[in-house]
Amino acid sequence: MARRRSSGITNLSFNQDQGCFTCCLTSGLRVYNVEPLVEKTHYSKEELGEVSLCEMIFRTNWLLLVRARRPCTLLLLDDQRRRLKAEVHFKSPIRSLRARRDKVAVVLSSSIQVLTVPCLTRVALLRTPTSARPLCAIATDPSATPILIAPAHRRGSLQILDVSRSVKGALSSSPAVINCHHNDLVCLSVSPNGAKLATASARGTLIRVWDANTKHLLHELRRGSDYADVYCINFNPSGSLVCCVSDKGTLHVWSARGMYAHLASAPADTHERALCAFTDDTTSIVICEDGTFHKFKFSAEGTCHRSDFDYFLQVGDDDEFMQ
Repeated sequence: MARRRSSGITNLSFNQDQGCFTCCLTSGLRVYNVEPLVEKTHYSKEELGEVSLCEMIFRTNWLLLVRARRPCTLLLLDDQRRRLKAEVHFKSPIRSLRARRDKVAVVLSSSIQVLTVPCLTRVALLRTPTSARPLCAIATDPSATPILIAPAHRRGSLQILDVSRSVKGALSSSPAVINCHHNDLVCLSVSPNGAKLATASARGTLIRVWDANTKHLLHELRRGSDYADVYCINFNPSGSLVCCVSDKGTLHVWSARGMYAHLASAPADTHERALCAFTDDTTSIVICEDGTFHKFKFSAEGTCHRSDFDYFLQVGDDDEFMQ
């Protein structure tokens, strides 16, 4: 999620276990722990420059990042030593990043390149439509098949590629395609174990959940009746829960078992672009581009309430780092 805001935030991203998130600012970079909400590290603009994208690899010391002034270059930062360890250049600007422990998917204008970590050697390539949003997701469980999902060339369709099946020259086998929606895809997600996929279209009224193996539709999750721009869909680590947030400013949570019951909906009191995640099977987190942090508690009976609220940009000891 990359965009320049009055808060100075240009990008927010959860790590793969949803226990940390990175915050790219016009003034540098911050990394936060979610539970409890504390700042883990930060870099000023003088140290790194303006960072436009950042992907933290689980809770390791590896941070993948893109600088605003060098949008075609991917950098690997060792946070423990606070040193750059590797970099790779592309012919077009990097639009998005998605990583697992051993690989990173780099979304470019008309393709997604998959690189190894930490060597940054290309092992797979997936062609994407130039008109599509920079959408991409990859299964993050180390024991799962590393499937990569992204928009296909047909409108509303999704392509799935097993990036472990690369061939000589890093040219990948043909992806499988699912016709998901009649309208363009605006948001997608894959469960950590790679078993389930979730998609939303430009209408934003339904979240569709798919079986990644059979390519069959498992269920349609009703977000609402009004059109909405879905900002984020996320599975919990076990794939048993799904959450989403949109420009309607509301968090929705469903159980991904059986009939996919709607467990909760709660206003986040913001219409800013946001990301959602889970800390456990009864708690969801929403972080927003206005710098707000929201924690919600929900139950199987359908109750939901906001249990915590904070301004994460005010969390930390270095006041001079604030804009």
